[in-house]
Amino acid sequence: MDDFQKQMNRLRRNPAFAAAFDKRRTEAEVAFQIRRLREAKGWSQRDLAKKVGCSQQAVSAIEQAGYKRHSLPLLRRIAAVLDADVVVALVPRRAA
Repeated sequence: MDDFQKQMNRLRRNPAFAAAFDKRRTEAEVAFQIRRLREAKGWSQRDLAKKVGCSQQAVSAIEQAGYKRHSLPLLRRIAAVLDADVVVALVPRRAA
């Protein structure tokens, strides 16, 4: 295990750090998945925005890893036009 991984393991033992890290990872994954599905269809952000009923700027923001204003209704609209499903799971936390 390299020094970076050791440091990350130490940091993740801190509940506040672990929660912030996990939240950012989830935000980044959602943004990446939307962008990947949009690009696979050959659509621009403007194309997706028209189909979803929002602005191109909104799509651009949603595709940013740090976007924090996701709503299930919007994610469902995006998923529907991308021929995808939204899956939400509540997973028990790992024991410290």
